Amino acid sequence: MRLRLGRVRYINCEPVYYALEHGIVPADCEIHDGTPAELNERLRVGDLDVSVISVMEAVLRPEAYRLLPGLAIACDGPVESVLLASERPVEELDGLPVALSRHSLTSVYLVKLLLEKAYHVRPRFLTEAEASGAAARLMIGDEALRLGPRYRNRLDLGKAWHALTGLPFVFAVWAARAEVWVAAAEDVRALHRALLAAKAYSQAHPEAMVALACERTGLPPEACRRYLRERLCFDLTPRHLDGLRTFLQFLADAGELPAVPALTFIPA
Repeated sequence: MRLRLGRVRYINCEPVYYALEHGIVPADCEIHDGTPAELNERLRVGDLDVSVISVMEAVLRPEAYRLLPGLAIACDGPVESVLLASERPVEELDGLPVALSRHSLTSVYLVKLLLEKAYHVRPRFLTEAEASGAAARLMIGDEALRLGPRYRNRLDLGKAWHALTGLPFVFAVWAARAEVWVAAAEDVRALHRALLAAKAYSQAHPEAMVALACERTGLPPEACRRYLRERLCFDLTPRHLDGLRTFLQFLADAGELPAVPALTFIPA
């Protein structure tokens, strides 16, 4: 079965897809691009078989997905590509309009949690369509890398989470649709092995990723090198899972989830 594989067309996904796309690691799949929100929906409705998805997509529909071990988009401290950008200090945002990105799901839950739990402020949250005149806006991905530094005040959500908990934060995971796993388990296993091999290739050849990041974002090499090698992590270790469970417990405690769901992984 030739699997349809979703990819976010941000530079933070390239270390897992570069070797597949360039034929360095063979994989019997078709790669389809989209924003995080688009990939969430396309996997949900069956337009994709396997994809990187927002953690919250997996959390809100745990029965629909089987997660792939050892793969994530995460950070353990500052992340630089998930920012609340503002002209005001975050402590002054109480009651003010804050625009949320339509391209992200997990980051929306995280920024709301952090503003209330760590900074004790409750802004008025707006969609991007209502963002004119907003006091701050949530930015993700390549846009945050390029435009974030222009703002006087930037709340790095990875850094704020680490300051609150001392743990990593997991933004995205890789998942197969549950029925695809049942119908084509060996194909899913083969694609999982290919994704892990592609990740290992990029870790062994970091300068190829840096060059691509420079080309795509226009940022200087040192900034791209720091982002890809020091800020992002593509592993899903027990410590990352501790961070994920802590996030979900906070959401359950705040009434955003009825309970902490049980996420199901395919056998490693």
